[in-house]
Formats: sequence, structure tokens, C-alpha cells
Amino acid sequence: MTTPDWQQVKSIFNVAVDLTPEERPDYLQEVCAGDLILKREVESLLASHDQTEGFLESTAVAEAADSLERDLSKRWIGRRIGPYELIGELGRGGMGQVFRARRVDGHYQTEVAIKLVPAAFASPAVERRFAAERQILARLAHPGIARLLDGGTTGDNVPYLVMELVEGRPIDNHCNTSQLSIESRLRLFLSVCDAVSYAHRHLVVHRDLKPSNIFVTQDGTVKLLDFGVAKVLDSITPSGGHAPTVTLLRAFTLTFASPEHIRGEPITTASDVYSLGVLLFHLLTGKSPYRSVDGALSALSREICESPPPPPSAVTARTSTRIGPDLDSIAMLALQKEPTRRYSSVELLAADVRRYLESRPVIARGNALPDRIGKFVRRNRLATAASAAVALAVIIGAVLIARNEHAFAAQSAQRLTAAHRTARFLLRELRQRSDSAMTGEAADAEELVRRLEAIAAKTPDEEPLRRELEAVVPAQASATTGAAAAR
Repeated sequence: MTTPDWQQVKSIFNVAVDLTPEERPDYLQEVCAGDLILKREVESLLASHDQTEGFLESTAVAEAADSLERDLSKRWIGRRIGPYELIGELGRGGMGQVFRARRVDGHYQTEVAIKLVPAAFASPAVERRFAAERQILARLAHPGIARLLDGGTTGDNVPYLVMELVEGRPIDNHCNTSQLSIESRLRLFLSVCDAVSYAHRHLVVHRDLKPSNIFVTQDGTVKLLDFGVAKVLDSITPSGGHAPTVTLLRAFTLTFASPEHIRGEPITTASDVYSLGVLLFHLLTGKSPYRSVDGALSALSREICESPPPPPSAVTARTSTRIGPDLDSIAMLALQKEPTRRYSSVELLAADVRRYLESRPVIARGNALPDRIGKFVRRNRLATAASAAVALAVIIGAVLIARNEHAFAAQSAQRLTAAHRTARFLLRELRQRSDSAMTGEAADAEELVRRLEAIAAKTPDEEPLRRELEAVVPAQASATTGAAAAR
């Protein structure tokens, strides 16, 4: 009898578990293609899943399971693992229990975190793979990654990992407690990206990025925990043979997992990009991008794999937080369902976040000209303001010059009008005094008008006009009087 490939079993199971009982037979008949062993294995896992899901819905059972875990923790505290003594529990989850431990062999004093893995398989081949994975992770030396210091197996075949002890708070708790601005949250997010990118360059994928695995220390340093531990746990599962049903307790957190992780497909750096997209969404909004996050696991799995999430701005529309289209575009590109449609690397995701912080156009939105111009103005506020001030001064100067020219022209027109009125008045006076003398004097009057117009056009001062009139009017009056006497 041949044993079915476990990856194939998981992939089929992950699809079938979201189908209704009526839909499953047809799907299994088609996908198993007559492989009865494969079909029976999947059907067995589906039956166990259905029974377990209903069983765990009981509050009493859940409380009993929690009480059992607490009892197990108490049994471990005080025990010695290698040179370390367990002195307190730090946390627990599907990937194991974590204890605070101190070194007690007398060589030096230090405290570490020790993770006890909940499953063990005594096999030389498994131990070799487990040790090889630990060695890869131990080589990661980055200030943002908690170091993996050691590891092994206890006397009763419980695998353990010795890690750097990080004192701090989960990143989301730190952001909320400190009431950090959007910009400050993004800078912390960039620190996370920097650490993840470093690991990717060393061919290590985290596989379980979530707030509880990302701590911020008292001095503001970001520290990533459990880096690659999911991969180490995979190495514990035997290749070939009968894969245990316990592997259904997947070594990742569903709400931050990528669609391909849930479907049982190969995990790549793109999977961490997706998880970072979920983390970014959570840091911006304080919420999950999934509507069914508090519902059944099958509904949540289906939503993660099939339904596009809303943009962060839609979630924060009723709060004081305002998220613009740039951050919407960045988050939505990281959260694409297909790995090939996301940012191709964590570096590109981080670069877009930096562009946003520097008021530069982000890749996720393209390079529309209005957006680029607006970003340029915000990025160069001082230079743009100075240029605008110079331009405004030039415009104001031109307007003032135009106004002065207009005012000068208006004054000239007023003076000419006044000169015309004065000349017409003189002519009327002359006509009234001597109609007979007007014929010879008309030319003199017209000449007077031309002289007055010329004077008015050359100077804004009315004094020359007055002097000209005083010099001419008496002469004209004397000539008119003489002509009248002669008659």
C-alpha cells in the first residue's frame, strides 16, 4: 500500500473543508481521480475536523482545556532544560508554550526565553532536520530579530528552542497605548520590514508575522520573535510514513495568514508580504481587514482566500483618523490574493511607505501628473513658498504699475477735459461780446485750445494751465473791447 503525499492531502483538505457536506463528494471524486487511498485520507481528516469543531465550541470544554494547559505549565516551572531553569510562563499558543528561564550552571548569569514545542517524534532523521533548521536561524544577526541561541530535545522527547528574551509590548499595543500618529506607526512598520527583508535575503521566511510576534522595547526598538520557527516546526513532521492528524493545528495565525498558506500551497517571501499587508491594515485602523474575523474558521478561511478586503479608509471613515488614497493603495496592493500581483518583495513595499512619508508618488497609485505635482509642492514647501512669493511680488508689481499708468491716464484725460471746457467757455464769452470780431479771433481761440491740450498732456501740474489762461484771457478781452469801441 502506498502512502499519499501529505502536501497533496493538506491542499485537498483545505479546499474541501470550506464546502458544504453536499458538495464534498463530487469535489473529492474529481480531485482524487480514482485514488482511493488519497480520498479516504482526506475524508478521515474532514470527519475529524467536523467533530473537533463542534467539540471546541463548548465553553465548558474550552475552559477545561485552558485549565489543563495551566496545570501543564505549573509542572514545567522549576524544571531544568540544559543549563537553564524555567522560572515563569511568558505565553502559549498553537506553536507551543514559552517560558522565562535563567542560566543556573554557574558560568554566567542571563535570562532567556525557551519555547517548548507541543509535539515530538523520536527519530534520528527528524532530529537532524530540526538541528539543520535551527542552525540556519541561529545565523540571523539583525538588531530587529530576536536571536535563536540554542535548541534541542528534552529527556522526554519534547523539542525546545532557546531564544533571546525580549522585554516589551506587542507593536499594536505599543501604538495604541502611546497614541502614536499615523507617521510614527509607519516608521515602526518600516523597522519591521527592514528585519523581514534581511531574513529574506538570507533565505528565511517568517511565516507567522502578527503583532504578538513583533515587540517594541522600552527604548522604541522593534524586535521580531519566532522568526522561522514555523519552518522549524515543519521539520519535526516526518516526511513519508503516516502523518499525524495533529498537523492540522497549523503553525500560523489564521487572521494574519496568506491565502496560499491556508490552501496548503508553497510558502514564499510573497506570503510574508501579505502578512505585512494585514499588519499595516491593523496598525492603521486598529481592526482586521476581514468581516468574519469573529465568525467560524471556515467562513474566515473562505474570506481570506476569495473576498477582497475593504480599503483602510473605509474602515476609519467614522473615526477621527483620516487615511488617504496613497495608504489605501499600498495596503491593497500588499493584500492581493494572488502572490504574483502583490509587491514582489518586502523592499518594494517598504519603499512605497517611505515615498508616502516623503510626500513622493507611490508605486501603488501609478504616476499621475496631478498627484506628482501635488507631492512635489508638499515635499518642497519652503522652496515652493519662496518661488510663489517672488511670483506674487512680480504680479503685484505689475498690477500696481498698470494701476498707476491707468490713474495717470485718467488724470491726463481729466486735465484735457478741463482745458476743453475752459477754452469753450472763453469762446462763448468772446462770441457774446462781439459777434463781428469772432471771425478773426476763431483761429486764435483754436490755437489756444491746442496749447492748453499740449500743456495738460505734458504735466500733471495745473499751474501752467492757469498761467496760460491768465496770460491769454486779458489779451483776448482787450482785443474784444477795442473792436467794440471802433464800431
